[in-house]
Amino acid sequence: MKIQAKAGTQFAALDDSSVGEGLAIFLSQSDKDTVRWHFEVMAKLDTGAELIVGSFDVSPPLATTPIGNLTRQVAAAVCPGAISWSVTVKAAIGSVAAPTETADLTLISSKCCTAPVGVSRVAERYGYIAGSAASATALVNLFAGQVVTKIIAIGLAGGGTVIVAGGPGIPVPAGAQVVLEPKAPIPFGTAVLSFTNVVYVVEYLESA
Repeated sequence: MKIQAKAGTQFAALDDSSVGEGLAIFLSQSDKDTVRWHFEVMAKLDTGAELIVGSFDVSPPLATTPIGNLTRQVAAAVCPGAISWSVTVKAAIGSVAAPTETADLTLISSKCCTAPVGVSRVAERYGYIAGSAASATALVNLFAGQVVTKIIAIGLAGGGTVIVAGGPGIPVPAGAQVVLEPKAPIPFGTAVLSFTNVVYVVEYLESA
């Protein structure tokens, strides 16, 4: 089905005889698209209960260099006992600069799946942001679809600090290296990472 960035929340369902406990989610965009999409995945059981299986954000193909595949699988979902699937999708927060963009969404289900239960992004792409905050505090923004995997900071003369998502300042002694590996997604938005008197690298994954 076609999804439109200007259309608000949109809904797709899969409930034919092929439906099983596994779901593959495919997305097709053009090579000029900039919209990032937010997905919420639900499954219905034979008891009639409808469950939220998980949610995720995707990045456009041009979010990395080289550009990603235009048509690709972006996620897989597994819910034991599922007899139908539904997906809601909308332009992610902060991603409405090109409201006329459209993308193609395809759902494919299987009665056999070995992926972990829940929703998992697949074929994620590597990216990084590097810089120096020697003379002024550096603020790093994250966008929907970016998942931080590692933050590295090396203290300059006098030592520095790192602040993650408004939390307490993490001291970085002069000449020392501090490595942070977030175990939970850092909320995206304006200036979620702050670096003072350090050199830094932020490693992250974009969606497929």
